[in-house]
Amino acid sequence: MNKKALVIVAVVVGLLLVGGGVFAYSNNQSDKKEQEKMAMEKKATDEAMMKNEAAAMEKDKMAKEGDAMVKDDAMSKQGSYVTLTDYNKDPSKYADSKKVYFFHASWCPICQGIDKEISADMSKIPAGVTLIKTDFDSSTDLRQKYGVTTQYTFVQVDNSGNETAQWSATSLQKAIDGIKS
Repeated sequence: MNKKALVIVAVVVGLLLVGGGVFAYSNNQSDKKEQEKMAMEKKATDEAMMKNEAAAMEKDKMAKEGDAMVKDDAMSKQGSYVTLTDYNKDPSKYADSKKVYFFHASWCPICQGIDKEISADMSKIPAGVTLIKTDFDSSTDLRQKYGVTTQYTFVQVDNSGNETAQWSATSLQKAIDGIKS
């Protein structure tokens, strides 16, 4: 009987070892399949994100091009607001408009308010008017030329750069009201 019990124990142990091995192998295979599945899902997600990013970039590009076209179109229906640097690159571009220097300081709350008003709605600038944002602190030559002593001063000039009007304004509407025909 001892032999019989020993054989039974050996068979049970053998079955347990074989079963454990099969279980471990199948878990390993299952883990591999899960990892492969996760890798495929990650790849698909990454590809989808790249496509979305590419589409978004293309959309942004088209929007910018569209904005540029709309801006060019709008330029004929409204005035423009440019920095002194941009204006000086090609003053002849603005020869057909009334030019008004806006002496602006970044630390001036009134200037900031007017700048925000302009940036929020460029259509408020009348057609045929170019507002030239001029840094009050660094444009000392222009300040001296036109006798500007305070920021939020507006100076209208002709095509030769001669002053035709000068006024101070605390809002965009008051600045526009000061423009001479």
